[in-house]
Amino acid sequence: MGETMKKVQNFLKEHRLFLTIYVLLILSAFIKIPYYIDAPGGLIDVGKRIQVEGGYESKGSLNLAYVSEYEATIPLAVLSYIIPGWDLYPKNTGSTTNDNYEDILARDKLWMQEAYANAVIVAYQKAGKEITITDKDVFVLYVYEEANTDLRVGDKIVAADGKQITSREDLISFIESKEVGDVILLDVLHDEKPYQRKAEVFQVENRKLIGIMQEELCHYEETPKIQISYGDSESGPSGGLMVSLAIYNALVPEDITGGLRIVGTGTLDSEGNVGEIGGVAYKLKGAVHKKADLFFVPAGENYEEAMELKKKKHYDITIVPVSTFEEALDYLKKNVY
Repeated sequence: MGETMKKVQNFLKEHRLFLTIYVLLILSAFIKIPYYIDAPGGLIDVGKRIQVEGGYESKGSLNLAYVSEYEATIPLAVLSYIIPGWDLYPKNTGSTTNDNYEDILARDKLWMQEAYANAVIVAYQKAGKEITITDKDVFVLYVYEEANTDLRVGDKIVAADGKQITSREDLISFIESKEVGDVILLDVLHDEKPYQRKAEVFQVENRKLIGIMQEELCHYEETPKIQISYGDSESGPSGGLMVSLAIYNALVPEDITGGLRIVGTGTLDSEGNVGEIGGVAYKLKGAVHKKADLFFVPAGENYEEAMELKKKKHYDITIVPVSTFEEALDYLKKNVY
């Protein structure tokens, strides 16, 4: 036994530099640094996520593109200088909110829920199908640093001082009715559990505030019935446009894909307006890698960025700028099917 221990000790002494470097490299793979990495992502065929009662099939596909994002470690940071398309960015420390990682995840989930609800409403209305908004929920989207409140991102505001809150306008009007310095008692649900929060009213210019940004999430009744599924890791609002086109395609007999692989990105509000998104270059790279035929992109800076990359890389893909759902649909009607 003693002889074995001596051999082990001698081995460790002889190779201690190598072993030290090896251990440090292993540890560095688990230590996060204040950077993140953006990289080209893949595609999600949203038509496969949608089930419309009696819906129509499609020969082509309508896909949303996504960005792959990683929290950086030292080895990943080194790889970002080697692997084409990987970019290293410092984490933003200039935030005006009290966000933590859980807040960011909760907000991204809320944005996705809002985007999908808007997609259903717009698609059903444009397809001439029955849909009625039955009620609305008001959620806390941001809590700003100047706020004197214990409200949290993801709180659903049910009542203020006992008065039921059924819309964003309800909450804004209630806050305006209070005096500066008043403390409002807010009944909320967080992860379906009831809590009571407090928020102090303050004034900025001529507006009375409690230091939050609210989001309004619509509930609806629709005919025919629809079910939308999505992965636990999926979040954010940028799939709104493509989800709405996929729903519309399932509702009408005409196949708007024309058998093509169509990719796109862009937020969507309940009026059908398309908004700009981040990471368009990575999404375009992913679309090209998957041999997409067509790429819808929000008009404006997103389109300009996409076209600049297309020219630089000589991509063989049609890029179409759109500002509304109608513009995207009109393009498909005139050029695809």
